[in-house]
Amino acid sequence: MNVISRPAIREAQQRYADAAGWLENWWQVAKLAQWQSLHDVRATYPAADQVGRCLVFNAHGNRYRFIVGLSYATEERGGTLFVKAFLTHAEYTTGQWKGDC
Repeated sequence: MNVISRPAIREAQQRYADAAGWLENWWQVAKLAQWQSLHDVRATYPAADQVGRCLVFNAHGNRYRFIVGLSYATEERGGTLFVKAFLTHAEYTTGQWKGDC
């Protein structure tokens, strides 16, 4: 998958140092993946959900939510993930992020 944008992930790693390792691992996995469906995503991240055009990952022991927009991979082209937000559970619960999906 083409992950846009690495700088946004680095910013989240700096802001939430306790989740830096989880974010790095996610990036390493996602950039090599060719997810064609939610089923494919859940093979690696069983708790991932799709909300509209976004994937929501429970991050770092369910303390955070990582939201990415997506275009699934097809046989003709690779997929793309767009980093939208890395939120605390409390920020996620407000639902303000849903407008981006």
